Amino acid sequence: MKKQLLYLPALFFLLSSCGKDFLNLTPPSAISPGKFFKTQDDAITAVNGCYESLALSSQYGNTFQVLMEARADNFTDQDPSSNAGQNYQINRYSDNPGNTNFYNTWVGVYNGIFRCNTLLGNIDGIKMDETLKNRIKAEARFIRALDYFNLVRLWGGVPVLTTVVDPISAVNQKRDDVAAAYKLIEDDLTFAAANLPATYPANDLGRITAGAAKGLLGKVYLYEKKYGNAQTVLQDVIDSKVFSLLPAVADVFNTGNKYNAEIVFAVRYAKGVANQDHGFWYANSQVITVDTTLTKAYDANDLRKPLVDPVKPTGNANIMPRKFLDQPVNGNAGNDFPVLRFADILLLQAEVLNELGYATNGNAFTYLNNVRTRAGLAALTAADLPDQASFRAEVYKQRRLELPFECDRWFDLVRTNRAISEVLANKKVNLPAFRLLYPIPQQEVDIMGFAQNPGY
Repeated sequence: MKKQLLYLPALFFLLSSCGKDFLNLTPPSAISPGKFFKTQDDAITAVNGCYESLALSSQYGNTFQVLMEARADNFTDQDPSSNAGQNYQINRYSDNPGNTNFYNTWVGVYNGIFRCNTLLGNIDGIKMDETLKNRIKAEARFIRALDYFNLVRLWGGVPVLTTVVDPISAVNQKRDDVAAAYKLIEDDLTFAAANLPATYPANDLGRITAGAAKGLLGKVYLYEKKYGNAQTVLQDVIDSKVFSLLPAVADVFNTGNKYNAEIVFAVRYAKGVANQDHGFWYANSQVITVDTTLTKAYDANDLRKPLVDPVKPTGNANIMPRKFLDQPVNGNAGNDFPVLRFADILLLQAEVLNELGYATNGNAFTYLNNVRTRAGLAALTAADLPDQASFRAEVYKQRRLELPFECDRWFDLVRTNRAISEVLANKKVNLPAFRLLYPIPQQEVDIMGFAQNPGY
């Protein structure tokens, strides 16, 4: 019964980075939970295992790019045969509950939640510095919140688990409603923001900060249309001065300049280390192409346009967008995956301020123009965007141009009720409304008896 691996106290707890250095990404090792959680170093090792779950191919390492980008209109997949055509089906809205991308992601994300819940359920038994203990709890709760945020955006209502579940209870789990998931997400991120530091020393660079927790919480509030709450936490991130736009947008993605001032949170990869190479789905085939509606959306002098152009790394048969260019080892690149950037924070806050009331806060134009002018575009004024609707449309446009291939486009289309109209306009494909959510994996329906999402 494969399902039990998601919820049960498994015999082995997968961990990575057994040393104190967060950047020392070593192959996972199997450690019995009963012999673990004895020391402060055990807690650090365990939370590093929570981070590692995000990097796996079932999440940001590969499959998320299929579910969150291929579904939208930035890519066109013209390969109906690779992977039994399953990626192609997602791109063309003909997928079904048996598609292995769904099962792999469901299992992968819930195993990440299992790691977080196992740590959170055991750490209080360790005698250690309380400030560090709360920081580690906060890191795990951020990761759990991110996991649930991704689950609820992909599938709607899902089982919301905060503890490791015994075998009997596991097979009786039901789908909780979306509100329950968002309540946990908010609680986890609020705790994380209150218990994480603003910055870390160099050997812990890449750990979750208070700014990352507030930034993600602001994004969550925006999805829930809690604009006042979103404004407060997003402004805290901006005013902290911890993060800033780099002068040149291309430098943000330079693999020689990882975790720079613009990166609020990224999933880290170390090229050449076992199980830590990043296999970009975008580079898997020359018949996966950047959609022409995206390339044509850029002005000729937009400095971001070259970043979406396909390029071929030296000695590698596959192409990839220039923003993720790295010289791969065995086809795998070592780029970090940017989950949240400061440019995203600025655009989120510009959107929030506009939704709270057009022209009531001049910072909406400031934050929008920060992103535009960095891209080489002219600043806009109220003469150019004279009302709330035109400002909103410009923010949506800049989100597409600034954040392509970073797993935001599909969710942006869905949350703003533009998916059906824009997919039809850009991809010339009819998108049935029920496909705004994915089907529950067939294995979960069969084993757990979950109600399937309508339409499937």
